[in-house]
Amino acid sequence: MKFIEPLVNNYNQLTQAINDQTTRITIANNGTTPSKGTIAEAVLYAHEHDLSLTVLIRPRTGEAIYSDPELKIMEADILEAQQLGADGVIFDAISADHKLDIEAMNNLIAAAGGMSITFGTAIDELADSEQTGSLQWLADNGVEKVLTRLTDKANTAQLSKLNNGAQAAGLQLTVLSENNAQTNQLNEQFDLNYFLQEK
Repeated sequence: MKFIEPLVNNYNQLTQAINDQTTRITIANNGTTPSKGTIAEAVLYAHEHDLSLTVLIRPRTGEAIYSDPELKIMEADILEAQQLGADGVIFDAISADHKLDIEAMNNLIAAAGGMSITFGTAIDELADSEQTGSLQWLADNGVEKVLTRLTDKANTAQLSKLNNGAQAAGLQLTVLSENNAQTNQLNEQFDLNYFLQEK
């Protein structure tokens, strides 16, 4: 069993990515937060088609080590997404020493009140010694899912450990996958069921 959620980068992709099996869809802007207008139209289209819409909240690409102004931008974007009717958000924040940025995460989680929260791919950047405790903290503080891009064969052991840790904490592990072949391989090899697949 596997659930594939499309990840799209603009409104046109959104309208083309839906099929009979689609129940959720995520919108981004090539790795960053989509515009207010895009989110508004995406929410309308998704809800008209009985889909839930998740919005990526990210002020820039690169590591999730953010300055105070960047975190304020993220907080404002989360509130905007909520006001526009988004069902969920994806965000993350870590410190320079690769630990959870607890203060930042508390503020972002508070801004996301009522929406489903996914912690982004910065979970892959945490120090090994931090992973178990961080997953539990996320679960205890309202996060429902974690997103990983550990899809290379070289990352097999890391992915297995992360999957076990997420299950132990009661979090849903979602894999950011590039195509159907990769999704099928990871589904069979690790019995992973949830995928966010780029379109």
